[in-house]
Amino acid sequence: MRQLFAILTLGLLIITQTQATAQKNDNDDDRWERYRNEKVAFFTTNLDLTTEEAQKFWPVYNELEKELFDFQQKRHELEDKVRNVDENLSNKELIKLTHEHVALGKTEAEVRERYNEKFLEILPPLKVIKLYKAEYEFRIYMFRKYRDRNRKKNDE
Repeated sequence: MRQLFAILTLGLLIITQTQATAQKNDNDDDRWERYRNEKVAFFTTNLDLTTEEAQKFWPVYNELEKELFDFQQKRHELEDKVRNVDENLSNKELIKLTHEHVALGKTEAEVRERYNEKFLEILPPLKVIKLYKAEYEFRIYMFRKYRDRNRKKNDE
Protein backbone atom coordinates (compact mmCIF):
# COMPACT_ATOMS: atom_id res chain seq x y z
CA MET A 1 0.00 0.00 0.00
CA ARG A 2 2.83 2.39 0.86
CA GLN A 3 4.50 1.51 -2.42
CA LEU A 4 1.33 2.30 -4.37
CA PHE A 5 0.98 5.63 -2.53
CA ALA A 6 4.61 6.51 -3.28
CA ILE A 7 4.19 5.66 -6.95
CA LEU A 8 0.98 7.67 -7.25
CA THR A 9 2.58 10.63 -5.48
CA LEU A 10 5.60 10.49 -7.77
CA GLY A 11 3.38 10.23 -10.83
CA LEU A 12 1.29 13.18 -9.73
CA LEU A 13 4.41 15.27 -9.11
CA ILE A 14 5.68 14.49 -12.58
CA ILE A 15 2.31 15.32 -14.10
CA THR A 16 2.13 18.59 -12.18
CA GLN A 17 5.58 19.55 -13.42
CA THR A 18 4.64 18.64 -16.99
CA GLN A 19 1.38 20.55 -16.75
CA ALA A 20 3.12 23.66 -15.40
CA THR A 21 4.91 24.03 -18.72
CA ALA A 22 1.86 23.39 -20.91
CA GLN A 23 0.50 26.40 -22.78
CA LYS A 24 -3.23 25.71 -23.11
CA ASN A 25 -6.26 27.47 -21.78
CA ASP A 26 -7.48 26.64 -18.27
CA ASN A 27 -10.33 24.41 -19.38
CA ASP A 28 -8.06 22.28 -21.55
CA ASP A 29 -5.49 22.17 -18.74
CA ASP A 30 -8.06 20.87 -16.28
CA ARG A 31 -9.29 18.25 -18.73
CA TRP A 32 -5.75 17.22 -19.63
CA GLU A 33 -4.73 16.99 -15.97
CA ARG A 34 -7.74 14.81 -15.13
CA TYR A 35 -6.91 12.60 -18.11
CA ARG A 36 -3.25 12.30 -17.07
CA ASN A 37 -4.14 11.58 -13.43
CA GLU A 38 -6.51 8.86 -14.53
CA LYS A 39 -3.88 7.41 -16.86
CA VAL A 40 -1.20 7.39 -14.14
CA ALA A 41 -3.55 5.61 -11.75
CA PHE A 42 -4.58 3.12 -14.44
CA PHE A 43 -0.98 2.36 -15.38
CA THR A 44 0.16 2.17 -11.76
CA THR A 45 -2.50 -0.42 -11.05
CA ASN A 46 -1.81 -2.44 -14.18
CA LEU A 47 1.98 -2.29 -14.29
CA ASP A 48 2.67 -2.98 -10.60
CA LEU A 49 5.79 -0.79 -10.71
CA THR A 50 8.20 -0.76 -7.80
CA THR A 51 9.08 2.66 -6.40
CA GLU A 52 12.48 2.50 -8.12
CA GLU A 53 10.93 1.47 -11.45
CA ALA A 54 8.33 4.24 -11.21
CA GLN A 55 10.99 6.88 -10.54
CA LYS A 56 12.80 5.87 -13.73
CA PHE A 57 9.74 4.99 -15.83
CA TRP A 58 7.54 8.10 -15.56
CA PRO A 59 10.05 10.69 -16.81
CA VAL A 60 10.83 8.50 -19.85
CA TYR A 61 7.16 7.76 -20.50
CA ASN A 62 6.32 11.48 -20.27
CA GLU A 63 9.03 12.23 -22.85
CA LEU A 64 7.53 9.61 -25.16
CA GLU A 65 4.06 11.07 -24.76
CA LYS A 66 5.33 14.54 -25.61
CA GLU A 67 7.02 13.28 -28.76
CA LEU A 68 3.93 11.29 -29.74
CA PHE A 69 1.75 14.35 -29.13
CA ASP A 70 3.98 16.31 -31.53
CA PHE A 71 3.57 13.54 -34.12
CA GLN A 72 -0.18 13.60 -33.60
CA GLN A 73 -0.27 17.33 -34.33
CA LYS A 74 1.84 16.85 -37.45
CA ARG A 75 -0.38 13.96 -38.54
CA HIS A 76 -3.49 16.13 -38.14
CA GLU A 77 -1.89 18.87 -40.23
CA LEU A 78 -0.94 16.34 -42.90
CA GLU A 79 -4.42 14.79 -42.85
CA ASP A 80 -5.87 18.26 -43.38
CA LYS A 81 -3.59 18.73 -46.38
CA VAL A 82 -4.67 15.37 -47.82
CA ARG A 83 -8.37 15.99 -47.13
CA ASN A 84 -8.21 19.42 -48.75
CA VAL A 85 -5.77 18.57 -51.50
CA ASP A 86 -5.97 20.69 -54.59
CA GLU A 87 -6.52 18.15 -57.32
CA ASN A 88 -4.79 20.51 -59.71
CA LEU A 89 -1.45 20.04 -57.96
CA SER A 90 1.32 18.69 -60.12
CA ASN A 91 2.33 15.06 -59.83
CA LYS A 92 5.58 16.24 -58.29
CA GLU A 93 3.70 18.06 -55.51
CA LEU A 94 1.38 15.10 -54.96
CA ILE A 95 4.31 12.70 -54.74
CA LYS A 96 5.95 15.00 -52.22
CA LEU A 97 2.79 14.84 -50.10
CA THR A 98 2.80 11.03 -50.23
CA HIS A 99 6.45 10.99 -49.15
CA GLU A 100 5.66 13.29 -46.22
CA HIS A 101 2.90 10.91 -45.15
CA VAL A 102 5.16 7.85 -45.24
CA ALA A 103 8.11 9.66 -43.64
CA LEU A 104 6.00 10.78 -40.69
CA GLY A 105 4.87 7.20 -40.02
CA LYS A 106 8.43 5.92 -40.35
CA THR A 107 9.83 8.53 -37.98
CA GLU A 108 7.10 7.81 -35.43
CA ALA A 109 7.92 4.10 -35.61
CA GLU A 110 11.61 4.88 -35.02
CA VAL A 111 10.70 6.93 -31.95
CA ARG A 112 8.59 4.06 -30.59
CA GLU A 113 11.45 1.65 -31.23
CA ARG A 114 13.90 3.91 -29.39
CA TYR A 115 11.61 4.20 -26.38
CA ASN A 116 10.99 0.46 -26.38
CA GLU A 117 14.71 0.01 -25.77
CA LYS A 118 14.65 2.64 -23.02
CA PHE A 119 11.74 0.86 -21.34
CA LEU A 120 13.61 -2.45 -21.54
CA GLU A 121 16.52 -0.80 -19.70
CA ILE A 122 14.17 0.28 -16.91
CA LEU A 123 11.64 -2.54 -16.70
CA PRO A 124 11.60 -6.30 -17.10
CA PRO A 125 10.30 -7.38 -20.53
CA LEU A 126 7.01 -8.63 -19.07
CA LYS A 127 6.27 -5.18 -17.64
CA VAL A 128 7.04 -3.56 -21.00
CA ILE A 129 4.47 -5.89 -22.56
CA LYS A 130 2.07 -4.98 -19.74
CA LEU A 131 2.70 -1.31 -20.59
CA TYR A 132 1.63 -1.84 -24.19
CA LYS A 133 -1.38 -3.82 -23.02
CA ALA A 134 -2.26 -1.07 -20.49
CA GLU A 135 -2.02 1.60 -23.22
CA TYR A 136 -4.46 -0.35 -25.36
CA GLU A 137 -6.81 -1.06 -22.46
CA PHE A 138 -6.70 2.58 -21.33
CA ARG A 139 -7.68 3.79 -24.81
CA ILE A 140 -10.63 1.36 -24.80
CA TYR A 141 -11.55 2.42 -21.26
CA MET A 142 -11.50 6.12 -22.18
CA PHE A 143 -13.43 5.53 -25.40
CA ARG A 144 -16.17 3.68 -23.50
CA LYS A 145 -16.23 6.34 -20.79
CA TYR A 146 -16.60 9.09 -23.41
CA ARG A 147 -19.27 7.11 -25.28
CA ASP A 148 -21.23 6.42 -22.07
CA ARG A 149 -21.02 10.06 -21.02
CA ASN A 150 -22.39 11.14 -24.39
CA ARG A 151 -25.19 8.59 -24.17
CA LYS A 152 -26.20 9.98 -20.78
CA LYS A 153 -26.21 13.51 -22.21
CA ASN A 154 -28.40 12.41 -25.11
CA ASP A 155 -30.81 10.57 -22.79
CA GLU A 156 -31.41 13.67 -20.68
